[in-house]
Parts: sequence; structure tokens; C-alpha cells
Amino acid sequence: MNLPLFVAKRYFFTKSKASFITFISRISMLGVGVEVMALVLILSVFNGLEEFQKGLFKTYDPDLKIVSTQGTRFTLSPAQFNQVKSIPGIRFMNPILEDQALIKYKNKQLVVRFKGVDSTFLAAERLKKQVVEGDYFVQNGDHAFAIVGIGVFLNMGMSFEDVFTPIEAWYPDHQALKRFAISEQSIRNNQFFPAGVMEVEQSFDNQMILVPLTWMEDLLGVENQISAMEIMLEDNVQMTEIKKAISETLGEKFQVQTRDEQHASLLKAIKIEKFFVFLIMAFVMGIASFTLFYALSLLVIEKKKDLMTLLAMGYSKKQMFQTFLLVGVLISFSGAILGMLLGFVLGYLQQTFGIISLGIPNSLIDAYPIEMRLGDFLQTAILVIIITLLASVFPAKKAVEMTFKRS
Repeated sequence: MNLPLFVAKRYFFTKSKASFITFISRISMLGVGVEVMALVLILSVFNGLEEFQKGLFKTYDPDLKIVSTQGTRFTLSPAQFNQVKSIPGIRFMNPILEDQALIKYKNKQLVVRFKGVDSTFLAAERLKKQVVEGDYFVQNGDHAFAIVGIGVFLNMGMSFEDVFTPIEAWYPDHQALKRFAISEQSIRNNQFFPAGVMEVEQSFDNQMILVPLTWMEDLLGVENQISAMEIMLEDNVQMTEIKKAISETLGEKFQVQTRDEQHASLLKAIKIEKFFVFLIMAFVMGIASFTLFYALSLLVIEKKKDLMTLLAMGYSKKQMFQTFLLVGVLISFSGAILGMLLGFVLGYLQQTFGIISLGIPNSLIDAYPIEMRLGDFLQTAILVIIITLLASVFPAKKAVEMTFKRS
């Protein structure tokens, strides 16, 4: 029989003579439970936000993206293009030319982001499901059309019925500006008509316009240059292996990015916020552990006669120290298990029924996203163990010193 554990369980389950000590112990247990529940739910919300963002990226981002490490634009030779295209698992390669420009329509102006795409982009049916009004095309003969973000479309007051007034795009000629040749010729312009309206997410909808690649080249005054090569992969392929093969083919002048790497700063910010929230909650849990400290200290005082009896029976210093450590562990872990169960149940209800809404009108999701991970539960358990041991050490030492001094 593990005697310290047996005594610790007796002290934990038996009601104290002083009801105040029992009350403090239960408050301590409840406090740990509430903190654990809150920590599990908060970490799960951050997980849900991270997964929601990743799911959103899949809507409009490619599986892999090739960018230059030496500038904003680059050129892929036909040989390089064919070498990459021949890598097994690659389905589509979409050349992209992207930049900001000013658009003007009637009396309104807005700075937007143009994304020049070619027929392969449309063949891949990217963003086709997100077109909520109009048609899915950007070229009709010699006439340029565009698929416009719904935010841009509404802010500019565009209309499909207005076939006589094109939207004008204005872009500065950087070469002319470098020579300080500021004139009407230093600003390049082009025109287009809206063909469709797409709705993805707010930041995307408020600035993005898809236009023909050749139209974009004419606006920027470049030829055979792209901002990125976006790659769509076949289903059930190893993305890391394909990324490695592309990197080996193109060399150090190019960087191949996965979806997560394309938004590394945002995902890193979410992880940093999650880490600091964990630290703050750990600090709060540490403060809450003072109730455990006082409960054990009062228990030591109340049980001093019992401790003398145990000492007379041959109870050692080590066993006495272990006893009060175990009492602290039992109090904290009872609360922790209760908190984890409550956190899991509430998380499941939120995940399934969306009980707590975001309260944001027209948002992509109605309720806070939740994703529970085993790692968060393990981290929380480890945190409880550390705080419990720190809070229990001093009362356990006090019990040993007080008992053996009286002996």
C-alpha cells in the first residue's frame, strides 16, 4: 500500500472538522476547474480561427506559388516552364501579373489590386464558385472584361447594364517618374467592363479585380513578365515532394511557397497571440492557486495532532512531505479534470450548434470557430502539475518542520 497516497485521499475526501477549510478546498478545486475550462476553450478558439483562415486560403490561393527572390517580377523561360510542368502531380500552372492601380468610374475613384490571369486560370475554374453574379470570363474577342470583388463593385456603383461607360484603370509609368518626366504620358491607362462579381472574404472583396493577363501587361507596360506562377496540384499528392522538385529545378533565384508560407505573417501572428494568451492564463491560474496554498496551510494546522500520531507510528519526513503534495495534486487535478470535461462539452456544443455568435453582420461565419486539439489539453495538464507542485511545496515543508519540531 502507498501510505502517503492513502492518507492524502483520506484528507481529501473526509470533511474537515472546521467547515471553513473544506469550503476553501472546494473553492480552490472550483477555481482550478474554471481556469482550465477557460484556457481549453480559448486555445480551441485560436485553433478554430487558424483553421478557418487556412480554409479560406484554399478558396483563392494556389497549392504552391513560385515567386522571385530577386525582385517583384520575373520571367520563366519556356524550358523552365516545361521542366516544372513535367513534374508528376502538377495539374495547372497559372502565370499571374499583379499590382495596384487606381480605377475611375463616373465620379468615383478607388485604389484596387489587379490580378492578371490567362486562360489556364479559368480552365482550372479557380474562384468560379465564388462568382455570385454575372459570368465567369475576362476576355471576349478584343474586349477586356473583369471579375470584380463585390466590395469594389458596390463601392464604385458599377452596373452590368451600363455598356457605354467603361471603368478606367490608371497606373504610373515608373520609368518616366524615375526620369522626373511628369506629364500625361507618365500615367498609363486602360479600360474594362465588369463581367462578374465574386464574393470571397471582406479584405479580398474590397480590393481584388481579375483581368486578362495581356490587358495587365499593357497597363503596366511590361512584356513576358509575371509576379508569380501559381500551381494547382492533383488530388492526393505529396506537396512537400513536389515543392522540393520545383526548387531543385529552378534554383535559388526562385522561392516555392505553400499556402501556409504565402500567409506566414498572419499565421505567425495567430500563434504568437495564442502563446501570450496561454502565458496570461497561466499567470491568472498561478494567482488562483493561492487558494490551494491557503487550503493546504490550514489543513496542516488542523491535522497537527494526527501528524504527531503518524509520526509516533513511524511516519517519515519524506512520507509526510509526499502526503501534502498529494493532497494538493488531488485538489487541483479534481478541478482540472472537471474543467477539461466542461471545456470539452462546451467546445463540442459550440462546434456543433454555434451557441455563441460572432455578432458581426454579413460575416462568413456566424459563430466562433472551435477546434479542440489533444496537445492543448496536455499543455494545460502540464501547467496544472507545475502550478500545483509550486503551491504545495511550502505547506508540505511546513507540515514536516512543525511536526518534527514538536517531537
